[in-house]
Amino acid sequence: MNRRGRAGRGRWLLPPLLWWLVTAAGAATVSWTATPAAVRVAGPDRDYHSATLTAPAPAAGLVPAQVSWAYRVRGGPPPRAWLCQGGHCLRLHGARGRAPAPPRWRADAPLRFRFRLADGATPVRVEQLRLTVTGARAGQSGE
Repeated sequence: MNRRGRAGRGRWLLPPLLWWLVTAAGAATVSWTATPAAVRVAGPDRDYHSATLTAPAPAAGLVPAQVSWAYRVRGGPPPRAWLCQGGHCLRLHGARGRAPAPPRWRADAPLRFRFRLADGATPVRVEQLRLTVTGARAGQSGE
């Protein structure tokens, strides 16, 4: 009987706790998405970059926490890929994914996709690029 009483109290506390977590997380979370033009990756001896991607004004002050990306490759095997901000790059493992944002990334600095063919690979076109950056407004991330 005592065991049942504890379980009952736990169930009573769980819904308010979940509500608090969902509303607290939802209030501070901000994201933005960008879709740059396709990139032709023609040779293995150099890097090819997408257009510069910048956060829109409503996302100013965002502390990047996570990035999601997607792209499609036409014409051959997929190139190696990164998402870069200045000299800080995140290796992208696959044409679709999600990863924590590197700690040095800032909301006010532009991002770019970077691609490089493997030696001997044929030229490809990387298209349908999409980037989503999710984070919290400065001061709301619990820091």
